Amino acid sequence: MKAPGFFRHEMSGMPAWLPTLRVRHEEKTLRHVNVKDEEALLWLANQSALTLHMWLSRAPKLAQPDMLVLDLDPGTGGWSDVVTVAMSLREKLEAYGLRGHPKTSGKRGLHVVVPLAPGHTYARTQAFADRLFSELEADLGDIATTERSIGKRGGRLYLDAGQNARGKTVVAPYSLRAKDRAPFSAPVKWSEVTKKLDPSRFNLKTLRKRLDAVGDLFTEAMKDKQTLPK
Repeated sequence: MKAPGFFRHEMSGMPAWLPTLRVRHEEKTLRHVNVKDEEALLWLANQSALTLHMWLSRAPKLAQPDMLVLDLDPGTGGWSDVVTVAMSLREKLEAYGLRGHPKTSGKRGLHVVVPLAPGHTYARTQAFADRLFSELEADLGDIATTERSIGKRGGRLYLDAGQNARGKTVVAPYSLRAKDRAPFSAPVKWSEVTKKLDPSRFNLKTLRKRLDAVGDLFTEAMKDKQTLPK
């Protein structure tokens, strides 16, 4: 049976033992599940929370992002354009003295994550992401764009820096997506980001084998704390 999904910030019927966090948003305060252990994850799974999205910062320092996320959302050029843009993005990051760590989105795209040292603000990360993507658009404007309107992109890949703001979220690593074969958001090595890679091969049936083969790449990547240029 197929039915539309939905995105939910605040759960109902939360047990007293579940760790939660009250967060003030622009118009109201919401109580979020603050996942700290396996028990909280199991409870969410029991609530049919299939795909989990996470903030880029953690309590108690919600105003300080732990990572910069650069989202490559393919257009009609598909995965081939994603790889082309990702390679150029990697070079630009290295020119700034930064190291990006890729993960598939679990759908068709790719996220490049830059783990951050303490002390960054969302304003700083957003400004840097916008500048980086503007430079990338100037170089690859024939296949990539920062245009938000789908109708105006002309089939080009969307350079999405929008997650780098307070309260925005990105799909969590290893989180399943509501697609055929249940693909997951897979941290990958740069050597794997090639035009031959089929992101859908990272799915529920292959997740355990993947972790056994390469370990938890995301946890290792998050140890690579970096400082953005002024």
